[in-house]
Amino acid sequence: MSPAPSSEAPASAAPASDLRPIAVIVDREGLGDSLLKLPFLRAITRAFPGRPVWWISSHQTSMAHELAPFVRPLLAHVIENAALTRPPIDVIGRLRALPPFEMVFDSRTRGLTVLLARLFLEHRGFYCCLPGYLFSSRRPPGRFGRPRGIAARMLSLAEAAIGGPADWEGRLDISDAARGLAAARLPEGPSYVGLAPGSREARKNWPVDRWVALAGALFARGHVPVFLIGPQEQALIERIRAEAPGALMPEVEPVDPALGLVRLELAIAVGERLAAVVANDNGIGHLMATIGTPLVSLFGPTDVGRWAPFTRRGEIVRAQDFGGETMEDIPVDAALAGLDRLLGRTATTAG
Repeated sequence: MSPAPSSEAPASAAPASDLRPIAVIVDREGLGDSLLKLPFLRAITRAFPGRPVWWISSHQTSMAHELAPFVRPLLAHVIENAALTRPPIDVIGRLRALPPFEMVFDSRTRGLTVLLARLFLEHRGFYCCLPGYLFSSRRPPGRFGRPRGIAARMLSLAEAAIGGPADWEGRLDISDAARGLAAARLPEGPSYVGLAPGSREARKNWPVDRWVALAGALFARGHVPVFLIGPQEQALIERIRAEAPGALMPEVEPVDPALGLVRLELAIAVGERLAAVVANDNGIGHLMATIGTPLVSLFGPTDVGRWAPFTRRGEIVRAQDFGGETMEDIPVDAALAGLDRLLGRTATTAG
């Protein structure tokens, strides 16, 4: 894997080449937020080859952390905690300290902060996500209203700058060591279905007993359930072992440090071996969508129109379709039916 891009580049640092760089301004980004912008990042680096891309976050961004090893070929600089939100007089000074840019893409949606960037960054083209593409140098061809979804909205900015369709598809490169370890833990033969029971917010989590029941239903249908357990789900391990014996948890077992795996690399390698995944509205779900693994997404209180994973092979199961707003309102049968539809569609496509 390549080294991570710098997250501490000074705001006044000069670009590595004589070409004016491209700036992408974002607010706070967790893993899911950054993954939803990855198609856009691929699109602009392909459309404008050779131009350095600066990813500038007002707060923190996963582009400087979990995703850093995977986006290193695409980003020249990642700047965190740039403090480009408030107070306005300080923001103006910070904006003026940045170098001239060829283009600026501003993903934020607060009118004043976007206007300040438009006025006080030197650029030759400015593209932003405000309603009606207000303050943008031009709109995407044939589009007047912005899309609701984060990924589609960002891609529309790329299309505005390009003047046509964006080339956004791709993969995350991982090591042979990661794929070898995943193959050892999920050997060829069984049909594996991933279950991602966590998220950063308890309100977005389907109850644990539903995950256990879903695992049982998968066993009955000839699949092997594979729980995708990250640092925040460690408390679930013993319960899963007790109530879903036979379910696999390949990320729980120790990993030899000599393999040199970076964070998320084993999760990606495991995801490549899964027939499908069922996930809450969480970062792992977005990661599975990014690598092309068929995905069933469970949504309760969060806005599916805005936060749905960006994938060609997905199913959405919403609590609202069952008369409620919470994750508890989603029955096991609904998740299983979504999985059946997705696996059936995938099998038809493969055939």
